[in-house]
Amino acid sequence: MEETLREIKKRFRMAMNGIVSTSMREKGMGYRINFGLTLPLIRNIAESYTPNAELAQYLWKEQIRESKMLATWLYPANEMNPDKAQQWAEEIPYPEIADICCMNLFIKLPFAIQKASEWVTSDKDILRYTGYQLFNRLMMQNRYPDKTVEENLISSVLNQDDREISSIRIAALNCIKRLMHRDLQTAKHTADIFRHISETGNDRQKRFAEEILLEYEFCKDTLFPTQDK
Repeated sequence: MEETLREIKKRFRMAMNGIVSTSMREKGMGYRINFGLTLPLIRNIAESYTPNAELAQYLWKEQIRESKMLATWLYPANEMNPDKAQQWAEEIPYPEIADICCMNLFIKLPFAIQKASEWVTSDKDILRYTGYQLFNRLMMQNRYPDKTVEENLISSVLNQDDREISSIRIAALNCIKRLMHRDLQTAKHTADIFRHISETGNDRQKRFAEEILLEYEFCKDTLFPTQDK
C-alpha cells in the first residue's frame, strides 16, 4: 500500500500545473496540497489501478486535492454503505470535490436517492450542495424520486432563506428544473407551487420563481408539446 501511495504522489508531482493550483488558491480553495491536475489526467491515473476500498480510503484521508478526487474513482460503489457515504459527504472540503463524488461514486450507490433527500435538508452547506448535485445527476439518468421524496426536495428549496449561498441556490434551481423534465404533470405541479411565490415572495424568491415559470413554458412548448393537447 505504501509503495502504491508513493507511486501515485510521484505521478501527481510529475504532472503538476502550478498556474492552475495558484489560480484555485486565489479563488479560496485552500487545499493543503494542490498539484493543479485536470480531471482527464486524474482519470488516466485512476485507470492504472484496480478499484480498492482500502486504497481509496487512504487517498481520501489525504489533504491533497488530487488524492481525494482519485479516491472517488477507486472506491468500489458496491462496498460503500450508507454510513461510509455519510462520512465522506461530511468530509467534503469544497464544491468541486462534491461534484466529483456525485459523478464518480455517489451516483452508483443503490441508496443514492435516499441520501440526496437527507442531504438537501441538512443544516450543513456542503451537504445541501452535494444533495442537490446528486439529485441532478440521478435525474439526468432518468432516476427520478418518488412523490414523497419529490415533495421533500421542493420543500427544501422553498425553505431556503436569504442567507443561502449562491452555489447552493444555483444547484437547487438546476435541480428543480431537472425535476420538471420528468413529465408535463410534474412540470405543471411544480410551476403552480412557484407561481404563488412569484407573486408574494421577496425579490430573490421572485427571481427564482420566475426562472421556474420560464422552465415550465419550455417544458410545455418544447419537451412535452403533445402532452399539452
